[in-house]
Amino acid sequence: MEYYRIEVRLLDVKPAPWRQFLLKKTATFERLHMAIQDACGWTNSHLFSFAKTDKGPVIATIPDDDYAVHDPDAKKVKLSTFLPDKGSKRLFYLYDFGDNWRHEVTALEVVSMPQRFVRHLLAGERAFPPEDCGGIPGYENCVALALDKATSEIEDPEHLLGWLGDWRPDRFDLAAAKKRFDAFAQFGVRTAG
Repeated sequence: MEYYRIEVRLLDVKPAPWRQFLLKKTATFERLHMAIQDACGWTNSHLFSFAKTDKGPVIATIPDDDYAVHDPDAKKVKLSTFLPDKGSKRLFYLYDFGDNWRHEVTALEVVSMPQRFVRHLLAGERAFPPEDCGGIPGYENCVALALDKATSEIEDPEHLLGWLGDWRPDRFDLAAAKKRFDAFAQFGVRTAG
């Protein structure tokens, strides 16, 4: 079987959270979207799109009549249409058009393996932002509070701390994430839409 070795890195924050995983070469952009969602801890609660360049035209998304989104359907567009067999290739993934989470997605290589699976999580660092935290400014507030570096600019820090729970930007449990990520793919527990 052939797999893309893919790395996903969140843009606009430092240090940047990232994940690396294998994804079946025959996958669609919808499968890549779900792999990113599950690897990064997002909840698949918002629209998304893929593009060749950071601000380029959309190459795959979920069409949505309510938002006048009629770009190519991620369920129908194969990764192999845009990703090469040799060398690395970058794409850009936008998730949540309100919070505007921009990700750089790099297909590092194509790997041949005798094992058969849909996807497999390999590595990662740091926690991705909590869902619906308010984009980069909200994320920066969450980081400041979680690391006890709160500023007077944060409105209602006690409420925000309660909402964050045990989230910390420097925390990522690879073993637990692998177990969930690989199980979703194996048993088809989670699908887009």
